[in-house]
Amino acid sequence: MAPATDSTDLVLLEEVAEHVWRATLNSPADLNALSGAMRTAILNAQATARENGATVLILSGDDRAFSSGYKLDPGVMRPKTAVEDRARLVEVTDFMSAFRDSPVVTITEIRGYCLAGGTDLMLASDLAFAANDAALGVPNVRGVGITLLLPLWSWLLGPQRAKLLALTGDTIRGDEAADLGLVTGAYESDVLAEKVLAVAQRIAQVPHELTAVTKHALNTAWDNAGYRSTVARAAELDALSHATDPVVEFWDNVVENGMKAALTERDAPFRTGRVLDVI
Repeated sequence: MAPATDSTDLVLLEEVAEHVWRATLNSPADLNALSGAMRTAILNAQATARENGATVLILSGDDRAFSSGYKLDPGVMRPKTAVEDRARLVEVTDFMSAFRDSPVVTITEIRGYCLAGGTDLMLASDLAFAANDAALGVPNVRGVGITLLLPLWSWLLGPQRAKLLALTGDTIRGDEAADLGLVTGAYESDVLAEKVLAVAQRIAQVPHELTAVTKHALNTAWDNAGYRSTVARAAELDALSHATDPVVEFWDNVVENGMKAALTERDAPFRTGRVLDVI
């Protein structure tokens, strides 16, 4: 089956089985960061796959990263006003909703890093499978802000385990994420794609009209539990966090010393061990 490359080259799109398409994030220089251009490319890939009969879409990256999160661009992440900031966050929320609300079933296939906004995209998908040695977490809470789907961690992990990870920003491995319920399953990296494809093909055997209705019915449970209002509130809280002194100081550090130095300083106290290793 011939690959069809997205015009931006940020996402490579191909049909891998009948009614099953794969969209591979293709920005290795920034570990598949979710810039505005990348988000547009992913949505274009989703639309193209659906137009060509996809009932299941697999989202994947490369061996280094599924996604390192939202693009840490001071020009974008430091809007001039709170109104601009909220508008940007609403746009990102709409991007995530495009996967949850689509009749196409979305499966994320995670290798390497799945951090911050990358975990949002994972949670916006219907199913997620990770390599055993993948690294998932929200280190952004140490100096950048929260992620928009962070409250969902409480629903999946329970409130105390979610707080344990979110209050430290520490990462967990893919196999740990599967044991805790953050992802659907975890496998050795060399068999991950095979396992994900097998799941996708099995789902694709069900008539598309029924998978669409079933997905909507299951999502209704979260809607009735307050999913949409919870995510909307998270966007407001994220905007609020951007006005706090630690976040302002982080971006000042980025402007003065560069992103690498700012991240190194931010994460220095956490270089040794993880919270899961000390409990």
